[in-house]
Amino acid sequence: KNIYIMNPVLNEQEQIGLFLKRLDGVITVNQRKVDLLKKKKSAYLQKLFPKTGSNIPELRFKGYTDAWEKRKAIELFKPVSDKGHPELPVLSVTQDNGVIFRNEVGIDIKYDESTLSNYKVVHPFDFVISLRSFQGGFELSDKLGITSPAYTIFTPNYSENHSNFYWATFFKTFKFIESLKMVTFGIRDGKSISFKEFGDLKLNYPNSEIEQFRIGNFFNNLNKLITVNQRKVDLLKKKKKALLQQMFI
Repeated sequence: KNIYIMNPVLNEQEQIGLFLKRLDGVITVNQRKVDLLKKKKSAYLQKLFPKTGSNIPELRFKGYTDAWEKRKAIELFKPVSDKGHPELPVLSVTQDNGVIFRNEVGIDIKYDESTLSNYKVVHPFDFVISLRSFQGGFELSDKLGITSPAYTIFTPNYSENHSNFYWATFFKTFKFIESLKMVTFGIRDGKSISFKEFGDLKLNYPNSEIEQFRIGNFFNNLNKLITVNQRKVDLLKKKKKALLQQMFI
């Protein structure tokens, strides 16, 4: 009660309040759109992949009826470890943003440049098992660079038979993340699942590379739509914060 509060005349108060209320409404509408897209993605992830004990998904693209295959990861993928390229940019692997350049992380991460020749090369369409792999941190790279030897990098044994977009989606399904519990005993931040541990897991996939691609591309486009709308929400919130500072003394 002892605080002095500055306020404009009633008419200006009403205009400021109405303006900010409308801005809140725009933010709410766009946030609901993001939430709805995420719910749709979650529903499609359950319907476009077979449930436990089944080899046929509930929902499929037209023209595909064959039962899905199930094979051990070691039969489908191979680890890669190409080193000796310290001139390439350093990458970081995150669950929120995937594979990004280290200077975009937003924090100053120190590393010894003399050790860069021991870093592993990551090519576009390589998979990287992150240090939070026990939570589903299997990321598809879209960049060329090098990353810490602590990370495991792998690719399909026969790339012409597999769509990496499909596998990038599969590695984010609830079913796959639950299967990681079989090989993640004692694993915490700072340690990742080894390729040998991953290799023992049995994975479902359609025989047709085209069906794989259509599934992966569908979710890739849905992810882009979610990202675009989430950025819009974030931008609106930043604008509101700036206006709150500029419109009040």
